[in-house]
Amino acid sequence: MKTCCVVVIGHVDHGKTAIVRALTGTDTDRLPEEKKRGLSIVPGYAHAVYPSGIVDFIDVPGHEDFIQAMVSGANGARAALLVISATEGIRAQTLEHLEIAAALGLEKAIVAVTKVDLLTREEREHRMAEIRHALSDTDLEDAEMIACSALTGEGLERLHSRLEAFITQPSHRAGPPHAFLPIDRVFNLAGRGTIVTGTLRGGALASGAQARLMPPGVTVTLRGLHTRGEEREIVQAGERIAVNLRNIAVAQITRGAVLCSGGDHGPSHCMDVAFTRPSRGACTLKHNEQLRVLIGTASAVAQVRLFRTDAGGATYAQLRFQKPVVGFAGQRAVLRRLSPQQTIGGAIVLDPQATPARPN
Repeated sequence: MKTCCVVVIGHVDHGKTAIVRALTGTDTDRLPEEKKRGLSIVPGYAHAVYPSGIVDFIDVPGHEDFIQAMVSGANGARAALLVISATEGIRAQTLEHLEIAAALGLEKAIVAVTKVDLLTREEREHRMAEIRHALSDTDLEDAEMIACSALTGEGLERLHSRLEAFITQPSHRAGPPHAFLPIDRVFNLAGRGTIVTGTLRGGALASGAQARLMPPGVTVTLRGLHTRGEEREIVQAGERIAVNLRNIAVAQITRGAVLCSGGDHGPSHCMDVAFTRPSRGACTLKHNEQLRVLIGTASAVAQVRLFRTDAGGATYAQLRFQKPVVGFAGQRAVLRRLSPQQTIGGAIVLDPQATPARPN
């Protein structure tokens, strides 16, 4: 069955979790602290079944303090559902989430303008025009906007229709030739042992097969595979997956680890990249600057060594990491300043196992 992974993004308290619950019947806020605070802290997961296939939703946190969790959840998505509250309009994290979505190369997007039941018709029309104008200088200037309400159900049928259309649209995202699973969660399940979860990229994974966990660089056996609560023998790229691992303990798996079935995906301290410019403002990277790099589910500090900017405006550079990370050629990463903490653009990996360039 065909699937499509959609990340749900937007400013905090704009109704992302409520609209996912209205679409799927699943409450993605599962932690007690999330219930208590009324906001998402970690990515939540749900799905909807359509005649064309399945849409997997990743409901990521909207608060600025949880950007790493947002990027970690969005890293395997193919499309985005941007949620904007009709009562507030576009806010700071709306724009930052848009920049992150662009940096990650998300191919398609829909804008859901929620809570329209709280506005009069005149207020609604004014807000929709205001949002359209604000999006005019972003990658979503031509994206479809759907007025909706999780409370009354207005707009949900149209939203379902547009989401289902994502399933049959071809993907042109770069991926490795082998299975590549950036791990976003690891835990121990009584009677089964170590479980890891993530959004699968590249090739398929099969139950009973072996794979490499990077780091620490050990071979593990895939004891079992689960998607959407069901046991599977094979899981294809693009799906959310839980993997039961044999021969490794939870404590051995570090944040940002990757489960891969083949290829040379060893940890690397050095990557050659091409920078992608932010949608707002000019690229202001400096030679030897220290940046926070969010790649897959990993977060690492790297020193930037600028190479050149070509006639088309593309900037090439090398990232020197303080700790090793795992990536593949074509993978996209998000770049953030350390202070003040802000997203400044993205990068496309050209060589994940680069040789350090000599100092200038």
